[in-house]
Amino acid sequence: MIHNEDSRVKLPALIHFLRLGYEYQTKKAVSIDTRNNIFVDVFRESINRINNIECSESRLKELLLEIETLTDNRKDKGKSFFNRLMDNMGIKLIDLKEPMNNDFRVVSELTFSRDGESFRPDITILVNGIPLAFVEVKKPNNTNGIQAEFQRNQCRSSREEFVPYFNQMQILGFSNNLEYDDNELVKMSGSFYTTPNGGSSSYNHFREERKIPVNEYLSEALIDRVLMDNGIMSIKETNEFHSNLKPDMPCNLFITSLFSKERFISFIRYGIVYVDSIRDGLNKHIIRYPQFFALHALIEKLERGMSRGVLWHTQGSGKTAFAYFATNVLRDHYQEKNIITKFYFVVDRLDLLIQATGEFSARGMSIASINNKDDFVKNIKSPVIVSPTSNVGEYKETMNVVNIQKFSQEATVDSSLDKKIQRIYFLDEVHRSYKPKGTFLSNLLGVDPNGIFIGLTGTPILREEFKTTDLFSEYIHKYYYNKSIADGYTLKIKKENISTKLKTEVRELFRLGEKDNVTSAQWELVGKEQTFVDKICAYIEEDFDVFRKEVYNDLSLSYMIVTSSSEQARMIQDWFEENSDLKTALVLYDEENNKEKQEEFRGKRNENNPNMIESEYQGVIVYNMLLTGFDAPRLKRLYLLRRIREHSLLQTLARVNRPYKKMRYGYIVDFVDITEEYEETNRRYLEELRDDIADEDGQADVDDMFVDVEEVKKQLKALNNKLFIYMGNIENDLVDFRKQIEVMEEPYLRELRANLNAYKECYNELRMAKEDVSHMPIERVKKAHNEVSSRIKFKNDEERLSNPDSNVDDIDFEGLIVEFLKVGEIDLDFTTENDVQTIVSKIKNEFHQNLDKGDQAFINLQQEFKDLTLALKHEGDSTKRVKEIITGFENLHKKIRQLNIDNNAIIASYKGDDSCMRIHKQLLENYSETLDNATVYSVMNEIIEEIDKLLGGIQPTTDIMKREMMRPVRNAFLNNGLRLGRSQVMDVIKLFIDDKLN
Repeated sequence: MIHNEDSRVKLPALIHFLRLGYEYQTKKAVSIDTRNNIFVDVFRESINRINNIECSESRLKELLLEIETLTDNRKDKGKSFFNRLMDNMGIKLIDLKEPMNNDFRVVSELTFSRDGESFRPDITILVNGIPLAFVEVKKPNNTNGIQAEFQRNQCRSSREEFVPYFNQMQILGFSNNLEYDDNELVKMSGSFYTTPNGGSSSYNHFREERKIPVNEYLSEALIDRVLMDNGIMSIKETNEFHSNLKPDMPCNLFITSLFSKERFISFIRYGIVYVDSIRDGLNKHIIRYPQFFALHALIEKLERGMSRGVLWHTQGSGKTAFAYFATNVLRDHYQEKNIITKFYFVVDRLDLLIQATGEFSARGMSIASINNKDDFVKNIKSPVIVSPTSNVGEYKETMNVVNIQKFSQEATVDSSLDKKIQRIYFLDEVHRSYKPKGTFLSNLLGVDPNGIFIGLTGTPILREEFKTTDLFSEYIHKYYYNKSIADGYTLKIKKENISTKLKTEVRELFRLGEKDNVTSAQWELVGKEQTFVDKICAYIEEDFDVFRKEVYNDLSLSYMIVTSSSEQARMIQDWFEENSDLKTALVLYDEENNKEKQEEFRGKRNENNPNMIESEYQGVIVYNMLLTGFDAPRLKRLYLLRRIREHSLLQTLARVNRPYKKMRYGYIVDFVDITEEYEETNRRYLEELRDDIADEDGQADVDDMFVDVEEVKKQLKALNNKLFIYMGNIENDLVDFRKQIEVMEEPYLRELRANLNAYKECYNELRMAKEDVSHMPIERVKKAHNEVSSRIKFKNDEERLSNPDSNVDDIDFEGLIVEFLKVGEIDLDFTTENDVQTIVSKIKNEFHQNLDKGDQAFINLQQEFKDLTLALKHEGDSTKRVKEIITGFENLHKKIRQLNIDNNAIIASYKGDDSCMRIHKQLLENYSETLDNATVYSVMNEIIEEIDKLLGGIQPTTDIMKREMMRPVRNAFLNNGLRLGRSQVMDVIKLFIDDKLN
């Protein structure tokens, strides 16, 4: 038996859903509203139950039409439908408060069709008959790993015809039934989830922190029912099937974590948000797993009486987003106790206040304006005011964003208020300004003795004399950078020292000996000398130019210079304005237009390429500003010109740790040697975390946030060992290298390619660190990398030949044929080999130009093309047979060319409308016994004329088309001698709806 993703992953996963209490839903003999794939009978029964009503047939149709209309909005990424899903004011579509009151089902291979195009998710998840999620699976170690599903999903979700279905989806899961490999830069293994966001969806790990108990028992009858319905009973007795059916297989564990009934509804209710920002437009986000579990921990600790706690989530992990998600959870939690909540987000700087206001506003919250102490006194003494909203199903929570300096002794809670109110304060960046004896903090805590204070930080204070938890009692939840890096939310950082030549020149400026250390006073003094600034700026300009142009070939990358003083920052800005083509933004506390410069430096996404960020600035120059809370993913190189201590150091380094494209690291160019300070700071954090991250032996096992040049040298040494048996041929003769890799299987080829790619990265890293790389044969290694990549592609194309569902456009037939012609002792000259490649190229071009790829004749010719190519591989060991196969290619070219000529002739009859050609052919096939080409053409023209009258320049709905076109279609066929029944008329109308009108 050939095992595939069905037997290895899909069927075991599908059946595992039944362990979680889901019902298996067959597609046979059921009523499905094909507009949105809603199972009508399940939908009707569920709506009646959760609303305690008897929904009439007309009201049911209105609800189905309402869903279609909402999901058809091509521009809102499903926001209208999501708001309706959340709406509990009218007829509820799902029961958010009582998850178990809903109906949960799973369907295998449920096809969604629009505009003549279709796709079938492996497993579709229904809630009350409505598809709200799906899971796509791949067999372990498949070609391109889980990335194959990510790429396919990106393509699908960007296509206009599939937008309505993705607007309806809330959670998408992807798995190839493997454990996560945390060392992979491009994730190939594991299980991931997202929420549809057009072509910009991001894919998240899910690491379970609270095991959900699962009943392992499955009845034989249940298993038989699923396997029989999917026509795959043959796998039932195989060891592989039973092994993959276990609840602790990676894919099944993922399904348990994400789609257990209460967990699934909780994700929909509390874990999805639409973010509408000026910079990035409207995007749909889903909660990350550390935020999700932090919410659970928060509620549990509040129930145990906690009033002050700290969320320790590393920089870049979404603490502001957590605060937003928490407002919804806390509101409902206290609402059940008949307590009203009022939320405050407390910052200690004006720029962070502006930033936080934008973040919460973008998430749909109403922002209370608190501009001075008097305003705050009024606000704190007032009852809660709910901001009205006109959008159905949309509730706007209010966030009071305030600077800690606005808290005063006069701002105290008025205990005479009639309503019982719980005030909840989120304190941003609690590693700063929250000193135990500080006036601002005492004012803050004195405002509300019964308030709940939640501190947010990525770097809590851990000094012996004072820790952040001395003020905030306990940690609510921890998520350190080792996990964040493994999950791909942040990057590792590489520290690069300046060149030996520049070091010498700088030391001469300081008038120091080789072993003397530079004091802070000396650094401050010399840092303002023009000679020093000139040397540093010229060095930075050259270094960054090499970094973005030669190493990464990406002009969108940017840099930050952290100066030792405001005066030095201005001198550096002057130098770049006078001497460089690199444009820099100077951001200091007393500079004008700081906010505008920050936003411009962040850049805007290119409309045609969402992965590309554009800005007029290549660099930003700062002293104290932007060293915390500033998020610019394209910022990847930081030039550090002053020493920074303790938690502030980690905050500063994190400016370059945001993921961007496929970059593996953020980079620090260290002018002041921060190694000792970093190691001491990191040691303190690891000690604090030891109980949380200890392995089985009780030892902390954490990959450092930092990777320096010595680590790169160690990696290179290991790579030289792995590549030893190849390097001789790489350096001397790539012909022998090609022979060496020809016999290798794909997994070994992929490993070799990864090692060669790592070698190239080491070269770039050492080069940027100003190390000697003259001994590294980098150009030969690049060519060897290309050879291995070509060989892997050949293996993939060879596999696609045997796959009846593969498209010929995706296969390099010319490359395959060159390889297959090497088989056996055949007498072919160069001209003959060129001829076969030429004819194959012509065939591929004809296939590409065909406008009816659903035509069975087209599908048959595609298969003939694959079969002929495979014949070269298996039978092409004689000149005679090869020539016969070449003749087959020539005949195939004539067939596909004739098919295209025939199609184009029909298109010409319909004035260039290719959709009419496809409908014409389908009608001819459906009624071949009674209709000929001329009659079909006559029928089509009558129908098209009626459609044109109906349209009148306006796109009608599907229901209008079905209603208004019944008589014209029936009459068109009657006028040409054929009487159609009602179902046949509907079939014809559907052809026009699916192909011509949508």
